[in-house]
Amino acid sequence: MRFVVICRDVADSAPRRDSSLDDHRRYVDQRSQSLVASGPLVADDSDRRIGQFFLLDVEDRAAAESFVAEDPFTLAGVFERVEVSRLLPRFDSGCRV
Repeated sequence: MRFVVICRDVADSAPRRDSSLDDHRRYVDQRSQSLVASGPLVADDSDRRIGQFFLLDVEDRAAAESFVAEDPFTLAGVFERVEVSRLLPRFDSGCRV
C-alpha cells in the first residue's frame, strides 16, 4: 500500500533538524526499500526547511506510522504535525495504473 506522509516542522526547527540530519539520512537509507520518494519541504521564497515529505510503499498504515515515529527527526522533536494518508495510485511513472 502507498501512503503519503506530510510532516510540518515546529517553529525554529533548524537546530533540531541540523543536529539529527546525519541520523535521519542513515535511517531513510536503511529503509530505502519502503521509499518511493522523499525530501524536505521548503518555503516558497527560499530553501528554508519547513517540513518533510515521504511517499511510502509499505504493508499497512501501522507500518507507515511506525516509519515516521522512529525517524530521528521525529525523535528530535523536529515535527509539530504529521499527517498520514493512504494513496490510491492512478498514475505511476507517467502511466495510468
